[in-house]
Amino acid sequence: MKTRQIVTIIIVIVIVGGSFGLMSLFSGMKELPEQKAVAEIVKFVKTEKVIYSDVFTKVEGFGRTSSSQPLDVIAEVNGRIINGNIPLKEGQRFHKGDLLFSIDDTEAKLQLKSKKSTFLKSIASILPDFKIDYPNSFDTWQAYFESIELDKPLPELPEYKNNQEKTYLATKNIFTDFYSIRSDEFNLTKHKIYAPFNGTISEVSIYPGTFASGGNKIAKILETNNLELKVAVSIDDVSWLKIGKEINISTENNMQQWQGKIVRIGDFVNENTQSIDVFVQLYPGQEKVYEGMYLRATMPGKVVNEGMEIPRNAVFNGSQVYTVEDSLLKVNDIKIHKINSETVVFTGIDAGKDIVVEPLVNAYNNMKVGKLKEPINVEVANTDSK
Repeated sequence: MKTRQIVTIIIVIVIVGGSFGLMSLFSGMKELPEQKAVAEIVKFVKTEKVIYSDVFTKVEGFGRTSSSQPLDVIAEVNGRIINGNIPLKEGQRFHKGDLLFSIDDTEAKLQLKSKKSTFLKSIASILPDFKIDYPNSFDTWQAYFESIELDKPLPELPEYKNNQEKTYLATKNIFTDFYSIRSDEFNLTKHKIYAPFNGTISEVSIYPGTFASGGNKIAKILETNNLELKVAVSIDDVSWLKIGKEINISTENNMQQWQGKIVRIGDFVNENTQSIDVFVQLYPGQEKVYEGMYLRATMPGKVVNEGMEIPRNAVFNGSQVYTVEDSLLKVNDIKIHKINSETVVFTGIDAGKDIVVEPLVNAYNNMKVGKLKEPINVEVANTDSK
């Protein structure tokens, strides 16, 4: 039994060993799969040739329109407000010379007539003395007395012929009474308020029928034919602008457009916007401009000689860009002349080089890249079967 067991074990070992041998033989005869090389990934970038030319810069800004001549109408005399040629109401338009309103002058007229009557009495009282002491001037003063009318402005005093006449007139208070009446006549004109320009009433503080005292604000008027646009411009851009330059003005959606020119540039920084205010005069156009409109101004700036304009996001580290040389990225320093909202104007790179005009992520110097070519438009034939 032991001999049989030993033989059985030997046979099993031979069979197992033979199986492993055959497997090794067949494995050696099988062809190994071909090893493929890993393809190098090349990033394609958008470039442009550096070509220098004169770059016409521009400065854009927004602002609100306002009247170049807003006026607060103040009462200089006391009295009840009376309507003029137009209703004294907000939004009411008027023309130059229209009577905006008046202040009741009944009392002022009566006081003026009273003073003129007293003055007439004074002139009449000196005529006998003139006839005796100054006969050469009597006819002149007689004619002056007859020319005075209570309802008309007081005529100018006759000229005295010598110091004696001057002294005599002064002692009789003729000069004092005359200039007092002239002052009252001038104050009488303040009872009627006429429009100094074409415009509109933007605010009314005291309405007709109300009593106004001297110093009260009655209304605020605006000259609508002469509007200005106040544009906030950054400190860096102000140096590019020049007074007198013609500019383009438009609404935010460009549906309405006007022309204008720069008339003033502020000399101080606006505390609210931390910018400098530029004032633009609007020219009349087909489209009406209203007070308070929010408009965009496109103002021409200085010309950069032999410069180039590229997208602003192509610049990194403040003043560096990439160029492509022999399929490799190269870092270049540039000189920036002007920064716009979306572009920059620069010099400092040799003309003819390929400059990258798009932002790159994870790029580095000497990185291998390809220049992106314009896509080719392929026409597809109509293959519809009949």
